[in-house]
Formats: sequence, C-alpha cells, structure tokens
Amino acid sequence: MNAISDKLDRSWQLFKRSVLVIRDHPKLLVFPLVTGLLMAGIALFFLAPVALVLLAPHGIAGGRIHAWADSVGLLRVFGRAGLSLGAQPMGALFLAGLYLLDMFVATLGSVAFNSEILEALSGRPVSIRHGIAEACRRWKAVLLWSLFAGFVGLIIRALEERLAFVGRLVAGLIGLAWSVASIFVIPILARDPSFANPVALLSKSATTIKRTWGEMLTGYVGMQGTNALVVWLSLLFWAGTGAAAYLLHNGWLLLVFGIPWLLSVVVYSYLASIASRVYLCALYLHASEGLLCGHYEPAMMEQPWKLKR
Repeated sequence: MNAISDKLDRSWQLFKRSVLVIRDHPKLLVFPLVTGLLMAGIALFFLAPVALVLLAPHGIAGGRIHAWADSVGLLRVFGRAGLSLGAQPMGALFLAGLYLLDMFVATLGSVAFNSEILEALSGRPVSIRHGIAEACRRWKAVLLWSLFAGFVGLIIRALEERLAFVGRLVAGLIGLAWSVASIFVIPILARDPSFANPVALLSKSATTIKRTWGEMLTGYVGMQGTNALVVWLSLLFWAGTGAAAYLLHNGWLLLVFGIPWLLSVVVYSYLASIASRVYLCALYLHASEGLLCGHYEPAMMEQPWKLKR
C-alpha cells in the first residue's frame, strides 16, 4: 500500500513540476489547439471531393461529378458500395494519401510543439511561429518518418484485422513494442536536425530506452496512471450524483454538480496531456544529454530512469 502511495505521490509531484513549466510558458497551451485547427482545415480541404460525390445526386452538375468520381474509383469507394478499400485502385490510393497526409501534418505539429517544449525547458521563450518554422525546416525528415510510421501502422492494422485471436494478440504486442521503441522519435526530430533516416531515428529512440536499463518510463507511465485515477473518481462521482438525484427525485443535481465537474475533468485532461509531453521531453534531455531542465530535481529523474553510467 505504501509503495502505491509513494508512486502516486511521485507522479503528482512530476505533474506539478510539469505544470510549473507550462505556467512559465503559457503559449504551450495554445500549440495543440493550433495544430488541431490546422489538421482539421487540411482534412476538410482534401475531403471536399468525397463530399461532392456524396452530394452530387442533389446538385445541378451531378452527372459530371459522378462521371469523374467513377473514373478515379471514388464512386465505388464512397458511393452505394460504402467505404471500402477493396474498390478501384485510384480510390484506395486516394484514401491512403489522406491517411499519410494526416500522419504528416500530425507529425509536423508534434515536432513544432516538442521544439518549443525543449526551448521552454532550456529557459528560452516560446514562440508559435518559431516552432512551426523549426518543424517546416525539418519537413523532409518529418515526411520520411510519416511515410515509415504510416506504413508500419498499416501493416499492424492489417495483421490485426486478418489474423485469428492469437495473431491479433501478437500484432497487438508488436504495436506496443513499436509505440515504446518510437516514443522519443518526435523529441529527436525536434532536437537533432542531423537525424533524417527513419530507421536511424527509431534506432536512436530505442537506444535511449536501452541505455536506461529498459525501465519503461515509469514516471511517465505513472502520470498516465494518475489520469486513470481521475477517470475512476469521475465514474464514482457520477454514480453517486445519479443515485442522489434518483433518491431525492431531483434531476437538477446532475446539472448543478455534474457540469462543473465535467468542465474540470476536461480542463485537467487537456493540461495533463501537455504536462506528460513536457515531462517526456525532460526525460529525453536527461537520458540522452544528462541535462536537468525546468523545475525538476535530480531525484525525480534518476529514480525512474536509473541511468547507466
């Protein structure tokens, strides 16, 4: 019991130190919103042809749109046959292109975000324009990694969909190993412009983990455990509030107590997602370069990592 309490306390301390970094650099709160809007705009732009195909029967130029969609295979992909990658090759290529484009934009935004987190941890000011500019300067490396990661993701997904239960379990383990091995790729892209080869990036990330005796980011995982605790407390809160509303025959209790709680959970979840990324970048700097940044103390970093000297 004491061990669990100690882990929760350490995770809470790590969360608070990460929040202090965010407090000192509040622009970090804006980055996920900016990249999210950017991704949404690009997705809407490239999904416009799909919308035209679906709405074509109701428009004046429906015949021309259907003829064009049928010639490239989109009609069979998004038409009466529904969503299917097994239709015309051009239609499947269009969907694959959307998937890779989404990967590229998401990775570009993550590199921009991590670049400015590293700036904040180094005591320098944070700038949205600077972060995006740094990410755009590395667009070739980002593109290569996006293609590589997207290809691996498609393979893992195909294995999970086509294999039996044991095969799906193996594919899930492969996916977990991939996620762990690549966890430092984005900070490396943001920190070291010399890495462009995706295989070299993955190797560098895996080597950093291996150097830490394979301790699997216990502090980082602990922060995620704290998030899970908040979820369970939320479920208990809603169950208790629902029971009280039922027993008292007063449904307003759900609104009076439920809405503030829901807003609090949303705010905490958003802040926790940014704090975990801040901590991950701090871990990378400490593990790869021996730097202690931000408001973190040596014991906080070396206890979960046990760095190999």
